[in-house]
Amino acid sequence: MKNLVNWKSILIVGSTLLGLIAMYPPEKKLKLGIDLSGGTILVYEVAKESQQAPNFNMEELIAALKQRADPQGVKETPIRNIGNNRLEIILPKASPEEVEEIKNMLTDVGSLEFRILANQKHDSEAIARAMGPGGLAKPPARYKWARLGEISNGNDPQFTDVTITDPNQRWKRDLYAGVEVVLTGKDAGGADKTLAIPIVRNTADTLTLAEPHNLKSIASYRVEYNPSGIRGGDPTNPRPGDPIVREEKVSDGRTEIFILCVQDRQDVTGKYLSRAYQQTDEKLQPAVGFQFNRQGARKFGQLTREHLPEEGDAFRYQLAILLDNLVMSAPSINSEIRDSGIIEGGGQGFKLKEVQHLINILQAGSLPASLDPTPLQEENVGPTLGEDSIAKGWRAIWVSMLIVPIFMIAYYRFAGVVAVVALIVNMILLVGSMAFIQATFSLPGLAGLALTIGMAVDANVLVFERMREEKERGAGLAQQIRNGFNRAWVTIFDSHVTNLLAAIVLYAVGTEEVKGFALTMILGMLWNLFTAVFMSRYIFETAYLHGWLRELHFRKMFEKTNIDFVGPRYYCMAVSLVLIVLGLAAFFARGRTMYNIDFTGGTLVTIRLNEADATVRSLTDSKRTEFVREKAGVLPDVTIESLRVSQNQKEKAARFNIRTTEQDSTKVKDQIIEAFGPSLAKVEMTVGAEKALAGAPAPAAAAAGAKAPSTIAARFAGGREYELAFNTTSFNSTQPPAQVVSAEFARVLDAAGIVNPNSRFEIVPAGSGGQAPAEGTRLVLKTDLDPDAAQAHLAALKDSLANNRDMLFERIANFGSTVASETRTLALIATVASWLIIIFYLWWRFHSFTYGLAAVLAVVHDVLITLGAIAVSYWLALVPGLNTLLMIDQFKIDLPIVAAFLTLIGFSVNDTIVIFDRIREIKGKSPHLTPKLVNDAINQTLSRTILTSLTAWLVVVVLYVLGGEGLHGFAFALVVGFLSGTYSTVYIATPILVDWIGHEDHGHDALARPGDKSSKAVASR
Repeated sequence: MKNLVNWKSILIVGSTLLGLIAMYPPEKKLKLGIDLSGGTILVYEVAKESQQAPNFNMEELIAALKQRADPQGVKETPIRNIGNNRLEIILPKASPEEVEEIKNMLTDVGSLEFRILANQKHDSEAIARAMGPGGLAKPPARYKWARLGEISNGNDPQFTDVTITDPNQRWKRDLYAGVEVVLTGKDAGGADKTLAIPIVRNTADTLTLAEPHNLKSIASYRVEYNPSGIRGGDPTNPRPGDPIVREEKVSDGRTEIFILCVQDRQDVTGKYLSRAYQQTDEKLQPAVGFQFNRQGARKFGQLTREHLPEEGDAFRYQLAILLDNLVMSAPSINSEIRDSGIIEGGGQGFKLKEVQHLINILQAGSLPASLDPTPLQEENVGPTLGEDSIAKGWRAIWVSMLIVPIFMIAYYRFAGVVAVVALIVNMILLVGSMAFIQATFSLPGLAGLALTIGMAVDANVLVFERMREEKERGAGLAQQIRNGFNRAWVTIFDSHVTNLLAAIVLYAVGTEEVKGFALTMILGMLWNLFTAVFMSRYIFETAYLHGWLRELHFRKMFEKTNIDFVGPRYYCMAVSLVLIVLGLAAFFARGRTMYNIDFTGGTLVTIRLNEADATVRSLTDSKRTEFVREKAGVLPDVTIESLRVSQNQKEKAARFNIRTTEQDSTKVKDQIIEAFGPSLAKVEMTVGAEKALAGAPAPAAAAAGAKAPSTIAARFAGGREYELAFNTTSFNSTQPPAQVVSAEFARVLDAAGIVNPNSRFEIVPAGSGGQAPAEGTRLVLKTDLDPDAAQAHLAALKDSLANNRDMLFERIANFGSTVASETRTLALIATVASWLIIIFYLWWRFHSFTYGLAAVLAVVHDVLITLGAIAVSYWLALVPGLNTLLMIDQFKIDLPIVAAFLTLIGFSVNDTIVIFDRIREIKGKSPHLTPKLVNDAINQTLSRTILTSLTAWLVVVVLYVLGGEGLHGFAFALVVGFLSGTYSTVYIATPILVDWIGHEDHGHDALARPGDKSSKAVASR
């Protein structure tokens, strides 16, 4: 037992336990993608000032937001534009706290500035103008107003023991956490009390207190948010260093505080930061440290040098640190500062969570434009795949995961058991790593894990086949184990390093979508080396030392082969060339139809099902989604999302998003109306009870100073008020519901001959703050129309809304692609860069440029063959019988298929390097590369080539046959790609060496490898 406990076993067990801990509890750590679990849709509008900026670019904003929301590209968070000024973000299912955190990441601009505060000594003339009328909107040249904070107050709020609620407020979530609220009221004995109690958290209109206030009544409250703690000077006794502070009431109960700053020549901003990190301030509270790059350090040094203390240190300038134009702190400048500093959280200090949020924001960089902080729409969506598709996908994944272990144990026996143990640990470490980096698992992503199992056995097969060769040579068991691992190591090392380098380049150069794949690939390669080589060898050696393993038994696929693979190479190349040309012709012929909605964008329609329709009423929740999917199938490339405003999953889904690649919104609308018929809900309006509006106030009351009635009440005094309830939250318009209904009612009145109809009524939102309830919309109509006429016109309005075809939809809008055009270009550059790194690495390892070029040509061949197969599927799917037999659909390129292409690159290179390494081993120091030598290398590694290709191919065939629509395109690309990869390795890449290197060896100087001193160093050496 003691022999089993050593550093190797501790490392293996320890790392496995860490992997398990990282994914526990799985329901929280293993996050499923939108296709499997749904998520949250957020729709934001770009701030008006950003829209009006001359250099506003929506694609730049989307790219910056992707970097914020998903910097590693592993969370699968699609962001696309809707129209010219709106953005839609779909977040995978997350807790309310996580959603709020992401919302803050998206709406905090992250603009960091360093400004000198204006003071009485040097800026007196500018101060007079800035404090005058209009000085806030238009400050003097070279000056700006920064936000210092805000003050919220109110009278007679609603309250409980530990909460204060003011329905008129719209606070930013948790803005006041840690700040004190001052309450004025009476205690249980009736005595007047004024209390200051810390706030734990806040919502849009409610403050939660750290302790009960014990007041019987609350007359007023006041809360001030001022992170820097800076106060204005005494206006009756101004001092030279006093900051210039101005307050401005922006709404009832809310006042913003501003401070005057100097806009200096240095203009030091966050774009000059080289890094941001966690730090502590002088009070040992969490803070954010930062460092400038060389240019920033020079500018910052100049700025602080120009504002050193004056009058024998009696006067000091203050340097304000602004984040999104809010002063976080303003320390005094004592001496020149060049390359670093800290951002403090003011008197309350930062919380650790706030520090990390700020670091993430600063590292991601400021947004090129800002979003309105309150989303226009926030709704929960169901899975984009139907229940049947999800069930098929899971079943296919489980079956494919079992195929490889069963095959390995049946074929390699004890060695197969070792390989399966290594695979299980590999999966634990890979899934644990992805859970640690908060990756999201979509259905294609889970299929990728199943595929990892098929490809991870490659290293084991290499070792086991080497062990078989040693056994056939008569070596002992210890020598079989030792030589098996040692001789396979060079090949394993080359194949893994090649893939690692390619993945690192993809991650460094690629977009967020490519980065996610590259990161998973890097983790997979590293853990595969650990489990398939280090861990497997430890198990073999331990089993041998303890006498548990006395002999290795393997099955054999076939005896030694002697096939001429090099001879027919020109015929194979010709066939490949013809197939590639035909595939490219099909690709260009299909044009836009080659691409899925991820790349093309399309039209988004939001519908509501008619609960009165018998067909709809009989459907269960899951059947409703399938019903909508079936009916919407008349449109191309349809995806469906069920919508819920709340997270109550028990209520039946009645509202759905339908997305299609069809760009013509009129055509989409007509086809949906025809397909759904009476199953589409019309706008229903319910008119509430009639209420009389109070008459005009008596003149005496007005003269006595009584409070004047509101404008609306004054206009319609003596008239009637009606509450209007609707079954929808939107009316297929970007305008507010009240405005849409007002326009429709004006048309009804105009048709009835009412002169100047807009002057006869007013429609406003009902309820506090005009917030529509989750289940629909409530509006209030005030009018001076005669009651009978008003009822008649309301009945006409009801019919007009119900019969308006456009209002059968809550929303119709065109949206952009998830993958922008610049993003596609960058992804292509990253892929080509990864091919170049493969060429250079193999050039260095094999002393010849030709090896690298041949490997990459095989990769390009496989990608183009697969691309052609996807293109041709459009026509093959139309052939009766063939489409059913081969299960072919009209496949299109989407993000999962892009991931399949990237997977194919790794597979193809692996296969090729194995044969190249065997060529190098057989060739030794011989200067010649003959057809016989190449044929021997291919024949000797043929069983390994077939075995590893077969295990991976079986996985994707299972996914293709059983996986349903969620995996069909992804699996098809890999079924074709893996066949092409195996073929190109044997018949394209390796025979190329005979033609190219053969010529070099017969008298031509080869390209020297990097580092060769002699220009005459030939490739074969």
